[in-house]
Order: sequence, then structure tokens, then C-alpha cells
Amino acid sequence: MKINYLSLIIYMAAIAVISAFALIYEQPAVVLFILMLLLLLPISLILFINANSKFTFSLSPKNPYVEEPNSPSFLLEFENESRIPLFTGDVYFHAENRFYPNETVHKLSIPLTRRKNSFTIPIETYNIGLVGIRIDKIVLYDYLSIFKKEVDITLETSVPVLPKERFIGDFPPAVPKDGPDEFTESENIGNISSDVKEIREYRPGDRLQRIHWKLSAKLDDLFVKEMAHTSTLAIILIPELCRDKIHDTASSLLSCIKIMYEKKERFELCIYNDKACEYSFFTVTSEEEMLEAMTHFYCQPLYEGEDNALETYLHSSGKIATVIHIVGKKISIGE
Repeated sequence: MKINYLSLIIYMAAIAVISAFALIYEQPAVVLFILMLLLLLPISLILFINANSKFTFSLSPKNPYVEEPNSPSFLLEFENESRIPLFTGDVYFHAENRFYPNETVHKLSIPLTRRKNSFTIPIETYNIGLVGIRIDKIVLYDYLSIFKKEVDITLETSVPVLPKERFIGDFPPAVPKDGPDEFTESENIGNISSDVKEIREYRPGDRLQRIHWKLSAKLDDLFVKEMAHTSTLAIILIPELCRDKIHDTASSLLSCIKIMYEKKERFELCIYNDKACEYSFFTVTSEEEMLEAMTHFYCQPLYEGEDNALETYLHSSGKIATVIHIVGKKISIGE
């Protein structure tokens, strides 16, 4: 705990001025007021000592993601277990986009008069990327703002800002796939075999051919057969994290992912880390996995070249597949 000496000096000086007024004008009622001011100092200190260690804070994004031009917002919540309210506290935090580092320290003053409360921290940004907030310090004050305590805390979270989708034409291209013959039905994502992988409950959209009629009749509910995939991934998306084209690349990548996901194409996203010279692979079969893949894409370092990821992949022992190379608005297809 620390003392704000300037506030203490001002407070004691005010008491001295009031005391001089009481002596000069012989006002006994003012003496009682002075005694109250003198008692207020230790009372404020005692209450502050009992309350300052009972506050807990948490930080979370208000939404799992936002789309440009919207800006992300974060939710700061606190809980006071002591039941003794405090007037105010200062929150010191950093907010930055991983693509555009910024070490500016921001301060937000919040009231602490309730047992529980939450505050929205909006972060104004005009760029796509992973926008994060990190709280490094919270300072609590007593009622007179004379005593203060810095809470040792580190809270951080982030939210991806997704670009607008753009029209990319007839996509994806027809790609030959390994797998069963022409009489084997293809559904979901990729080719399937006649082997039953699992049996699950019926979901709207499941084909009638997949219903397990005997089991459904026995259990008086609909169950379907989940078939095993036999094909290899036939399409691999390779985006480049080129610094001056990152916005268009992200827009093209998200558009490709959404189109292929909606068409239930089986594909894999290959994200390159130029500093570590390594790849991360993502198979997108749900919106949650799509968001995870885009978040990972935003976490990678930017570089200057336009073919770094593709050339490294082609010179490695990569999977045999049709490669879709994404640089800015350019989407090129090769084997």
C-alpha cells in the first residue's frame, strides 16, 4: 500500500485552515467538524485495508469475433467479497493489433461501489487482425484518495476482426479425389467408404439412406450411420502473410473457406510461420474451426515476400493435393 502525499498534504492543510477559522471566530461547532475530519482519516484507512484484498477481476471479449468495420469490445468484471464498497479504481491496459504493435498505455477509471459490476471497454480499430487487450495494473483508492494499492494482476484476451467477404467467382475447382468407386455415395466432407465409423442420433439434413432402421425401430428414435472417410484431402489452401497485402489475403482466404465449407468440400488450410519455417494444418468442418483457423492465421508474423509459404511447401515433402495459393486478391490453382 502506498500513500498519495499530495492528497495527504492538501487534506491536512484543509484541517489546519478550518482550525484557524474556529480559533479566530470562536466557533465551537466547527471544532466538532474538525474532530470528524481527523477521525475520518483512520476510518477510511481501516475500511480500505479490509476491502482492497477482496476484489477479484476478470476480462473477456463481448463477442467471439467481429467483422469490419465494427470494432471489438471487451468486458471487465469485478466482484467484491468484503461488502465494503470503494469509490473508484484506475485500470491501466494495453490494446493492440498483432499486425500493428502499439505499446501505448491507457487508463480507465471505474466506480467500485457495488458488490458486482461490469464495464465495457471498446477498442477502436480500422484494421483486420487479432485485437488484444492486456491489463497490467489496477490501482484501488480509499475514500479520501490518500491511500492506494496496486493490485498485482495480469489479464489478457483477444478477439479476431474478420474482413469482409468478397466475390471470388466459381470456386472451388473440380478436383479428382481418391476413394471408392462411382457407386459409393459422397456426402459431408470428402468421400466415404462402406465402413460404419459410428452410429449417432439423427440430425436435420441427414440423408434417409444413412438411417439405421433396425436400431431406430428398436429404440423408437431415429439413428444414422456415420461412415468412415477413405479419401485423402484433395485441396490445400496456402495463404501468404505478405505484409502489404495482408488485408486482401485475409479477405480472399475467408471467402474461400466459407464457400468450400458451405459446399462441404473436404480441404485443409496450411498456415506458414516464416520465422520458424514451419506449417500448421487445419481441417475446417465447423464455424468454430473456421474461427480457430483465422485466429491462428492472425497470430503469424508478416513478411515481405509473396511466395514464401508456397515455395517452402513445394520443396518440402508435402501432401499430394491440389494447392490453392492465395496472395492478396490473387487466387492461383496448381498441383
